[in-house]
Amino acid sequence: MFKILIPARLNSQRLKRKLLEKVDYKTIIQMTWEACNKTNANEVIVVTDSDEIFELISNLGGHAYKSKKEHNSGTDRIQEYIEELAFSDDELVINVQCDEPLIEVEAVNQLGSFMVDNQFQYGTIAKNFTDDNYLNDANKVKVLVDGNKGLDFYRTNPNSSHHNCKVLHHIGIYAFTAGFLNLFAKIPPTVNEEKLKLEQLRAIENGFPINVLELELKNSWGIDTEEDLKKLRDYLKAK
Repeated sequence: MFKILIPARLNSQRLKRKLLEKVDYKTIIQMTWEACNKTNANEVIVVTDSDEIFELISNLGGHAYKSKKEHNSGTDRIQEYIEELAFSDDELVINVQCDEPLIEVEAVNQLGSFMVDNQFQYGTIAKNFTDDNYLNDANKVKVLVDGNKGLDFYRTNPNSSHHNCKVLHHIGIYAFTAGFLNLFAKIPPTVNEEKLKLEQLRAIENGFPINVLELELKNSWGIDTEEDLKKLRDYLKAK
C-alpha cells in the first residue's frame, strides 16, 4: 500500500550525530528503521548523506540509498530517491523522521489508510499535548487545525483564538503521493520555512492543503535534545 522513506542526515543541528547515539546497544537510526519494518509498508528505505549510516543499515540487511546532492530538508532528500527510481505519480510514500525510535506502528498504518481512503496528496499526524509546558518549547512543533485541515505550523505557542480550531502537537511523519512530492520539490523554500526549519510551511504558504490525522499516541517522541535522549534511556530501562 505504501513505501516508507527515512531521510537520515547525520549532522543534525540541535543534537550532533544523534542518529548514531546508542541506547541499549542499538543506534537511534537502527531503532527507527526496525520499527518501520513492523508496519504494513511494502518497503523501507533509508535515504542518507552519510557513509556511516549507509553502511550500518546495509550491514543490517536493510535498503539504504546514498543521496547525491545537498538538500535543505528531509523531504527534498527523499524526493531525489523517488525521482531517481521514477516512482509513478500515484504511489504513496510515508516519510518517517529518522529520530523516531518509538514510532507507533499502527499510527503509520492508519496514516496510510487515511491517505488512500480520502485520496489525499499530502498528510501528516498530530496528537494532543500531554504537558502544557511543551506549548512553549520551541523543539515541539505545533499545528493549528480545523477539522482535519492543517492551517499553520509554529515553534512558539500560537495562542490561537480561531473559532473551532485547536493546537496539536505535530508528529514528524508525512505522507505524500510521489507526484505531489515531485511538484513540492520544485518550489523554492520560503522565508518562514528557512527561519523556523519547518518544511511544511512551503506547502502552506503556496496554497497546498495539509491534511492532519489526529491520533492518541502514548510513548512516541522525537529525539531532538539531550533531554529527549535521557528520557528514552530512562523509558527503556523502566520497561
